Amino acid sequence: MKKHITFLVLAALFITQSSFAWGKKGHALVAEIAFTYLDPSVQTIVTKYLNGRSIQDAANWMDELRDDHSYDYLKPYHYVNFDKGVKVVNHEGDNIIFRLTQTIQELKNYKKLSDEDAKMKICIIFHLVGDLHQPLHVGFGTDKGGNTQQINYNGKGTNLHSFFDSGIINARNISLNDCLTLNTYSKHQIKRLGKINTVKWAKESRSYLPSIYDYKSNVIPETYVDTQAPIIKKQLLHAGLRLAAVLSSIFG
Repeated sequence: MKKHITFLVLAALFITQSSFAWGKKGHALVAEIAFTYLDPSVQTIVTKYLNGRSIQDAANWMDELRDDHSYDYLKPYHYVNFDKGVKVVNHEGDNIIFRLTQTIQELKNYKKLSDEDAKMKICIIFHLVGDLHQPLHVGFGTDKGGNTQQINYNGKGTNLHSFFDSGIINARNISLNDCLTLNTYSKHQIKRLGKINTVKWAKESRSYLPSIYDYKSNVIPETYVDTQAPIIKKQLLHAGLRLAAVLSSIFG
């Protein structure tokens, strides 16, 4: 009971943080990876509902709303946080695990939704699948998912969250091909990887936190970037494969 209360309190505090994951390039990569593995018939349906919006824009839509206060209710959807040692579970409420799970279920009835409502839910799924694979979006409330961890890289100040969102992607110029070449999985492995389980995905992301926090001073060396870049590529690939699995389960 005490742990549950701690989660709720920290979640409420965490709502005010700047919580946008992967940056524009990272979210676009997740969408592009997903479409690489989607059946053309599913691509056609998704594209139809996006109604002229590109998959890259769809994946970034939730972040583009940050200045539109009519969508402020979506802000806590981007993340969830747990104290160290607290088990990752699906708590009902405005957090990424619950809202992504709920939106997937709602979109399965897309034929009963208005086109605009279906479009919005597709955009939410595009974005939140990406966010869930950014480990600091399943982080610690004590530092607001790394937002209050100030660091310096190449003479420029930033915070750990932002650095993991986009700093490393830009520093190593991570590309679509970089992520796709990591896919050495068999069809059976891809099927298992794509089994929809948002709690499992969150646990996998969170398992990288010890590595992400493994630096000795606020000045980040190149060796740290070399260690984290493969994690980011893997997480982007998994996010894309799982987004493809989610879209296939709905529209396939």
